[in-house]
Amino acid sequence: MAAAIAALSAGPRVAILGFAGGGIVAPLRAMHFAAPLQCVDLSLQGEKVFRKLSSAWAGDIRVDKNDAAIWLRRKRTAFDCILEDLSLPATADREGTKPEISLVVIPALMASHLSAAGVGIVNMLPMPGATWDALMQPYLREFRHVLVVHFEGYVNRVVLAGHQLPQARQVSRLVRAALHTIESSMAYELSVRTLAPAVGAR
Repeated sequence: MAAAIAALSAGPRVAILGFAGGGIVAPLRAMHFAAPLQCVDLSLQGEKVFRKLSSAWAGDIRVDKNDAAIWLRRKRTAFDCILEDLSLPATADREGTKPEISLVVIPALMASHLSAAGVGIVNMLPMPGATWDALMQPYLREFRHVLVVHFEGYVNRVVLAGHQLPQARQVSRLVRAALHTIESSMAYELSVRTLAPAVGAR
């Protein structure tokens, strides 16, 4: 996800829905992405630990305590990049998964709050009873272009959505280049594919 931001968005208006402990910041800054980050999370416990450990190098980061959908709906700014990293923690009955708003609310909000050349990036986790194709449909309905990045050995997918996006081959090259800057072996483990538009897509 950090590589997708660094590769596809120059900023400067970047939103992160689901800050948690700020794990994305270190690789993002190591990829020389210096834009300010506007973030939101239901809890600020992770941010407190993050600030204690990382404030010396983290750069300009603001984290608000709020529901992601409410927070984004109130914004009057068009963002150049929105990362959606919302999740429900694993329980005894299920693995970690996405909250329902990730499919029924966030896609349209993301589409309406992105600049014309902006990119939406979604950490898509499996959801009980839903196929991968079904999970992609809300984004296909809202965006002109949707690509999916898959990494070998990882269950999640990274969804890239926008009204203007490079072709899959170019995205693959750009994301790999960003990963190479931090010498990540994941640069050799990814594949990118374009999804067909949904009927009635905007």
